[in-house]
Amino acid sequence: MTRRLAFVTTVAAVLVATASPAMAFQHDRVANPVLHAFLDIASIAIVAAPIWTALLWGAGRSKWLLAGLIGLVQVPVAILAFVPAASHTFKGYGLAIGLAITVSAIAYTRLAARSDKMAAAQASRT
Repeated sequence: MTRRLAFVTTVAAVLVATASPAMAFQHDRVANPVLHAFLDIASIAIVAAPIWTALLWGAGRSKWLLAGLIGLVQVPVAILAFVPAASHTFKGYGLAIGLAITVSAIAYTRLAARSDKMAAAQASRT
């Protein structure tokens, strides 16, 4: 579990560091096709991270509902990520809000999974 957490934390830190407003969410003018593809993949990873987190750490049928709700919230983030910037200020705020939603969703999902696991352990003892 510790290795998995270290790996996920490292990958998330790298993706967030790459996803500054000037890079991943405003990369429509990047001329290098390899760098542009990398930034596209980083943007998709940032948008999809809360969804796969809910699916991996959730339990039972409720994980699909949680993943659906998170996906509904992440749709505007995906739109901001791939539409050329009309306003850099608007896109910068969109990035900040999107990252806040991502961090909140990951933290909530992990907390919910931990409390479900504790409730199941307590139920099995009684």
